[in-house]
Amino acid sequence: MQKQSIINNHKKFENNIEEILQYGAEIILDLSSKGRIPEKEKGLLLESLILRVCALWEKFLEEELILAVKLDCSMLKEKMNLPKRINLDNSVIRAILFSDNYRDFHELDKVNGLFKKYTVEQYNPFVKKISSKQKDSIQFVYKIRNYLSHYSGFAKRVLSKEYERKYKLNRFQEPGKFLIANNGKRFKELISDFKYVSIIMRQIFKGNKDVGYIQI
Repeated sequence: MQKQSIINNHKKFENNIEEILQYGAEIILDLSSKGRIPEKEKGLLLESLILRVCALWEKFLEEELILAVKLDCSMLKEKMNLPKRINLDNSVIRAILFSDNYRDFHELDKVNGLFKKYTVEQYNPFVKKISSKQKDSIQFVYKIRNYLSHYSGFAKRVLSKEYERKYKLNRFQEPGKFLIANNGKRFKELISDFKYVSIIMRQIFKGNKDVGYIQI
């Protein structure tokens, strides 16, 4: 059922984030059943979790947009000059929205613009206010992701400036070492904000007869 799919999309994403947080905590606190994990390996494992979080986030938002559009296709039909009577299933909506170019999901203001363009206000999950802290956390994680994906001088300079701006660090650290510090406090806070944003987003559907009741 379409109304259950959008609920399940949030639940699946939030559960995935919880699993990553738990696994991250086990790495940081050395709870591996195989014995003590070397610090360098810990760092590499946390860095891989950052990449996974970003991939899950993008998959979650892509699915969210498709499902939100499906609930009311009128905006998509208007923007694409499609016949009002045409029936659009999820696969067709996906092809229309994502076949022409790459969609960037790390700047939430831009993501909101994408949802605003193609969904009716009733089903735009970004109508709910997301805090500047949560937006900043997601963008910061993507700065880490970009560095880990390219290891370019430019990506390193951008991340270094973000370290200084956000954490008052005037010396560059590899992301793994940065995330391990303070018993993984930074890792937990940054990754948790992805889950909190999902929780805020799904409040728009609370009590909506078309998508069912969502427990917040």
